[in-house]
This record gives sequence, C-alpha cells and structure tokens, in this order.
Amino acid sequence: MEVVVVSGMSGAGKSTALGVLEDMGYFCMDNVPPDILFNMIKIMKHPAVEKKRFAAVVDVRTGKSFGSISDVISKLEEMAVKVRIIFLDAKNDVLINRYNLTRRRHPLSDGKTSIRELIEKEREMLSEIREIANYVVDTSLMNSHELRRRIVEITEGKTSRSLKLYVESFGFKYGVSANSDFIFDARFLPNPYYIKELTDKTGKDPEVIEYFEQFDVVREYISRIEKVLDFVIDNYSKEAKDVLYVSVGCSGGKHRSVYIAQTLASHFKDKVEVSVLHRDIER
Repeated sequence: MEVVVVSGMSGAGKSTALGVLEDMGYFCMDNVPPDILFNMIKIMKHPAVEKKRFAAVVDVRTGKSFGSISDVISKLEEMAVKVRIIFLDAKNDVLINRYNLTRRRHPLSDGKTSIRELIEKEREMLSEIREIANYVVDTSLMNSHELRRRIVEITEGKTSRSLKLYVESFGFKYGVSANSDFIFDARFLPNPYYIKELTDKTGKDPEVIEYFEQFDVVREYISRIEKVLDFVIDNYSKEAKDVLYVSVGCSGGKHRSVYIAQTLASHFKDKVEVSVLHRDIER
C-alpha cells in the first residue's frame, strides 16, 4: 500500500496538493489526526476495502494529538506500509501576504496574537515532521500549476529533479528582498547611473553591459559569487532542497544588480533550472 502524508505551513498549498493527489487516484482525507490516520490505513489494507493509494493532510489543526505523528509513521513502517511525507513550506512574509489577500483565519488564531507570531508558533510545532519529511517543497514563488507539477514528480518517483535557482535583482532604497536565502550587495561597484548616456538604461542593455565588462572588480565579484553558489547548489541538492533564492541588490535595482543577476543566471543555466526576476527595474 502506498501512503502519502501531506503536512506543512498553513497557506503553503496543502489543499492544492491534496486535490492533485485525488486527481491521480488517491483516496484522500483532509485534517486527519495521527491516531485516526493509523486506524484508517489499517482499514484501507483490509481485503474488503483494499485501497492501494491513500493520501492525507496532517497538520496543526488536529491540536495536541499532532505530536504523535512520528510514532504513527514508525508503526506504519513496521507494518511494511510505504509512507512518503511531503512538507509544504513558504517564507514567512509570503504566508503573511497570502493571509492578507484571502482574509482567512489562521488555525492557531486566538483573536489576540499577530499573524507573524502564529506562523512562528506553527513552524515550531511542525519542526519534527519537517525534519522527518521525505520532501520539503518551498512554494514561496510557485503558482498552482508549478506546485501541481512538483507533486506529480514526487509521487511518480522522479526524484532526480535538480534544484531550481531564483535570481532576483532589487534596489535597497525600496527595501531588502524578503524571500532571499542569500543576498549580495553590489552598491560598492562602479555605477553607470551617473553617466548621462546610461542613466535611463538598465543592466540588460548592451551599452551598460559593455560598461561593466571593463572593470576587473565587477568580474572578480561575480566570480566569487559564482564560487559560493556552486558550493551551495551542490550541497542544497544533496539535502533534496527544491529551491534556492539569491538576491543581488544595488541602490535603485536598475543597473548593477540587474547586470549581475543576468550574468549569474547565464552561468548556472546549464547546471540547474534558473528563473531571473528584476523586482525594481521599472521603478
């Protein structure tokens, strides 16, 4: 029997994931307490029922009983039940924005505690199941189609998928990028903004690219970033991480950060799947 347990942060996409599994032919249940999960799977294994694929969402909505999830997983493994745990996560600021958009009530809400504090509390409560999860999927920059594709990849056993690299340029004057795992500061590099012919152009324009290519310090900085990220990517992949968010900032987010982000994306495109984002290029 094949069992998929979906867990993770509220607002990270668990309902979407469960819907995908249902479409794939899994018998699905939402908000299942761990003890009931164990009994349900025993029922599913009975010859009179004989369900081959079962999926359930187990999270903090079950209350105090959630703490027994590790024991339940161990018991299932002793019964020779193949269990895969998919943990859906997202950056705190992303989760907050999603709650602000949907106006939904957080499952731990008491009417007094801030949403950020609730998210931190939930993250602490989920730390154990996150630690034992087979797959941790960060949905911060995923849309529903990308999440659906990732769930299908996992359940169909396509585990050789490489990490996805997001490279974002931004301007410090508009605030530090919220989703970053690594932030590189380019404000010490030569700035084409002060050259009249280049002020209104961006780091994607040939004239600006040519300007940067004449400076050894720019080439050396990019080379050092590439070496750091080569090391990080290799080790993130070994840990089955799904995504790496790298941000490069300059003053306004139009020249230096854009050029470096584009250069990094070009360097890594043959090693991992890369997406480039320019947050402030139009400001």
